[in-house]
Amino acid sequence: MPKIIIKGTLIEFPNSGQAPNWAPAVIEAVEALADAVNSITATYDVAPQVQNIDANNSSSNVNINNLNFPASDVRAATVFYSVYRKTSDSGPPDGQEVVESGLLDINYLASRPVTQKWELVRTGQSDAKIEFSITDLGQITFSTTALTGINHVGIISFRALAILNV
Repeated sequence: MPKIIIKGTLIEFPNSGQAPNWAPAVIEAVEALADAVNSITATYDVAPQVQNIDANNSSSNVNINNLNFPASDVRAATVFYSVYRKTSDSGPPDGQEVVESGLLDINYLASRPVTQKWELVRTGQSDAKIEFSITDLGQITFSTTALTGINHVGIISFRALAILNV
């Protein structure tokens, strides 16, 4: 019988030449996999992602996909991010290329004034001419300052770890 161990749980599968009931082993394997995955990620953690921001050379309050933390479930979160933006040369002045990486630490307190329920603290390196904010509903947004040049391209790469209300 083939044996598979998932985070210390031994699962015995029937041999392929046998005609046994595979259901118990499959169910046990899926349950063990779910437990293993859930032990390293929480409900509102965000897996590594990339958002294209080519169309956002000069934009305000653009939602960052999947960076939404409902206060009813999330008390705080840390977002790891990197921004890359570039424009081409259109003649003087030349295009620009900027990069930045850092952390956004957010926490929620209901007693804060409207539009300030979430506190956002940003630490990072360099300057990609981008600002981050968060709505009272927990949606992280960005605003960009235009780079000189033409053909703007850009991405925001991110992941997040949330601390849940328990």
